[in-house]
Amino acid sequence: MKVLITGFDPFGKEKINPALEAIKILDDQIAGTQIVKVELPTVFIKSIEKLEKALEKENPDIVICI
Repeated sequence: MKVLITGFDPFGKEKINPALEAIKILDDQIAGTQIVKVELPTVFIKSIEKLEKALEKENPDIVICI
């Protein structure tokens, strides 16, 4: 099984986004499940495009967007 999990880059003038930092520390494999982590830009159209590319490339069973 493959899970794709996304987090947004920092908003505005912030230096970090806690949600993104949380997914970065996840293991790449949890209980036999591959974890694919994707950082999305906080620009609407660009984030959709990057998510679509990741979906096509990875073909995950589950997608979690935080």
